[in-house]
Amino acid sequence: MQLLVNAFIAGSLAALIAGGLALVYGVLGIFNIALGQMVLVGGYATWWLHQSVGLPLFLSIPGGIAIGGLVAWLAFEIFVNPFYKHHRFLPLVTTIALSMILDGIILLLFEERPRSILPGLKETFIVYGARVSIEHIVLVVVTLLLLSLLAYVLHSTALGRRIRAVTQHDHAAMSLGIPAPVLHRVLFIMSGVLAACGGIFIGIDQSLTPTLAFALTIKAYAAIIAGGNGNVWGAILCAYVIALLEQLVIGVHWFNVFYVPAGFQHTIALLFIIFFLFFRPQGLFATRARTA
Repeated sequence: MQLLVNAFIAGSLAALIAGGLALVYGVLGIFNIALGQMVLVGGYATWWLHQSVGLPLFLSIPGGIAIGGLVAWLAFEIFVNPFYKHHRFLPLVTTIALSMILDGIILLLFEERPRSILPGLKETFIVYGARVSIEHIVLVVVTLLLLSLLAYVLHSTALGRRIRAVTQHDHAAMSLGIPAPVLHRVLFIMSGVLAACGGIFIGIDQSLTPTLAFALTIKAYAAIIAGGNGNVWGAILCAYVIALLEQLVIGVHWFNVFYVPAGFQHTIALLFIIFFLFFRPQGLFATRARTA
């Protein structure tokens, strides 16, 4: 039971990040390699506002989200927008440069030691044999609310209909008067906001360290590849599946002989990518675009 609870908590974090990234990839078709660093920006910004500036948590969290959205907007204008119209793989190079720049800034400002938004031991209690804390419950509930809000926006609002139109065919949507370039910015900023929420999730649940960025990026892309390129809900579902597999691999006493070391946990996402690229490169729930 504890493994399932841990998987649900870790999956909620991964779903936040993968959902935002799937929106960007589905519409723009670009790889944002700096995604993990954007996650850390939101977490570290919230830590700084709460622990250094001294703002209360209910103000620090919106501040961290706002900073994450601002960084995403600047990243789009400087590292993505001038390049992706020429070739969709150019942002792969520019966002690698952005990830290195953000890595350097994070190390310079916050050093390598772990930072926790809410330091100290958290009070836990037992539910059906699993140990959880109030913070875990709040984080999971807020994540589900954010994903529900995303679902509402995509499927029940005019903005969502425009986003779905742009996802199916950019130029056809523009011929109908839908401002596709503006929606590109909106989606990239939304992705940055969800990434920042993921960073705040990590900072409250665990601790922030600069080395987390690559693993977060790989896990998000594994969920997108497995779920189907551009399928937001497929990516979110696969994020939970990957988190469950990670917990099972390191939490099960295999053959009553050995445990897999925790350091191998992040290889599950890599194996997920390799497996799907070999056997089902279109993913489980590939989004089909109209051709006429």
